[in-house]
Amino acid sequence: MRSAGRRAVCAAVLAAVLAGGAVCPACAVTRPSGMDDQTWTSLQDNLMEYGELENLIRYYNPSYRQVLESIEPMIDASRETASRMRTSEDLKTMKDSEKELKKTLDQMNPNSESQMEQMMYEQTKGLYQTVQEGVRGIEQGIKAINKTANTMDQETRDMRDQTLYSLTAAVQKMFIGYNQALSSRELCAAAEELAQAAVRSAQTQRDVGMATDNDVLSAQQSLLSAQNQTLSLDNTLLSLRQNLYVMTGWTYDASAAIGTVPAPDLTKIDAMNPAADITEALDNSYSLKTLDDTLKSSKSGYSTKEKVRKEAKEEIKTQLEELYQTVLADRAAYEASFTTLEAARLTEESGRRQYELGMIGQLQYLQTKMAYLQQKVSADNASMALTQAILDYEWAVRGIIMSDQTEQ
Repeated sequence: MRSAGRRAVCAAVLAAVLAGGAVCPACAVTRPSGMDDQTWTSLQDNLMEYGELENLIRYYNPSYRQVLESIEPMIDASRETASRMRTSEDLKTMKDSEKELKKTLDQMNPNSESQMEQMMYEQTKGLYQTVQEGVRGIEQGIKAINKTANTMDQETRDMRDQTLYSLTAAVQKMFIGYNQALSSRELCAAAEELAQAAVRSAQTQRDVGMATDNDVLSAQQSLLSAQNQTLSLDNTLLSLRQNLYVMTGWTYDASAAIGTVPAPDLTKIDAMNPAADITEALDNSYSLKTLDDTLKSSKSGYSTKEKVRKEAKEEIKTQLEELYQTVLADRAAYEASFTTLEAARLTEESGRRQYELGMIGQLQYLQTKMAYLQQKVSADNASMALTQAILDYEWAVRGIIMSDQTEQ
């Protein structure tokens, strides 16, 4: 059951975060006031859904729960708590995954002539960057904790929210990355099937004198390459799935189902206006709030402080505009992908009918199927990339810019 998994991960993570085997706060969570039965029941089931990620972080993420439960009675120990969070299972698991993904990336060939291998390289590269940003998201939360030592009320709330939002943004990105990787699984299976058919064809042709042993060996090497790509993808999926489990309160070896990413909401794009949204983004910006706190204790003159503030605001304005331009570019790619995918689908359907009627061979049909699946993966990725771009913009307006690496 899910509750058992939560108890196990809470115990494991908080053992690294707290000294002396304290009781896990997440395990003691009861239904929040105002939450309806359906929402609360959904959080308890064995399915991780995109729309419930923020609530899963809020009520079950061990690091966030530790922050929440210790913030008021332990305000003077906030920096110590942050130090312990740096050795938490959350961060350790993600850093281990980052190393594994980097190792996988280094073993791949970015200059391969194979379209599928190039696609796999770019996707693995994107997933590696996703995990990197996930690590930074947690570290941003840790930095925020260190700032609570000097304040009591407002700053405490800011820290708590920034931790929650940074973790949520990181997990959402990881969730999308997982689904992007998963979309390639069928393509990898088809690549193996095509490679196996090519081996059989080469062997048959060799037997009748139309191919050589080298042709068979080349086909077998292609099959091995396809199998290795599948294995690499499966390892990536396992790593991301384990990270998602730990970050949302399950044990790393849980068996919970992971839901899909919803189609991008184009109406949100129509409502975006960087020139108007920048006011809200600046008001909500946690990096600006932290900068103001730092400048208050600075011995620099007023003009110097104002110059620093102005530059920080201009940077956020530039970032918001860049995020908006990314949304527009991703929407164009998303819309264009429909036309290409439909053409590939029609070609695949025609090839399948011809194969069923004996008009073409299996090898020729599988090549057509591969072309369709490649376009399907591209379309799926375009859809999820747009969803991520919209998320990035919305988080920026809420005060969280994931790509902001400015030291606080």
